[in-house]
Amino acid sequence: MTVTPTWDLFIVVFFGLVITYSFIIGKHEAVKIIISTYIAILAVEGIGNVIERVTGDSRPLLSVIGLNVDGDILTAVKLIVFVALIIFIAVRSGLEIDYSKDPGGPVNAVLTAVFGFATAGLLLISLFIFVADVNILDPSVEKMETISALLNKSKLMQVMILNQDLWFSLPALLLISVGIVSNEPTEE
Repeated sequence: MTVTPTWDLFIVVFFGLVITYSFIIGKHEAVKIIISTYIAILAVEGIGNVIERVTGDSRPLLSVIGLNVDGDILTAVKLIVFVALIIFIAVRSGLEIDYSKDPGGPVNAVLTAVFGFATAGLLLISLFIFVADVNILDPSVEKMETISALLNKSKLMQVMILNQDLWFSLPALLLISVGIVSNEPTEE
């Protein structure tokens, strides 16, 4: 049996790996990854904009001294910084997640799987946005020539790109919902 690499296969494997990893690290750590991802998305977009602004007018000068800042280099820098920020924020930022009413058992396993699913969607759409060099939540992204060709080849990629607003908002909505259900009001 020969397995041909496709975008659909990549998406299924990516979701499988992230959901499995969520079970390994647990629900609380999966929430930290979601929060870290949101912070990293904003930071990387800001850093990318600053680099483009700083190097925009000075590109001819930079190329004379051997520093070419083209789109591919900027994309690679964004991806490296994105992954590094997620890891650093999740591990070293001091974020602590604690739900006062932790249901445990099967409910905890379902929540871990749902958080893993939402994390995978958020990470994958973020990576796609950085690699494709498009704006976050751009409603016309599917009309771009390179992206429309990709959408014709992959049904799962269509689900990811055409529903990017869902993938960006789903983790936040889950955090809010689980936070309301899993926390007791504080008594003073």
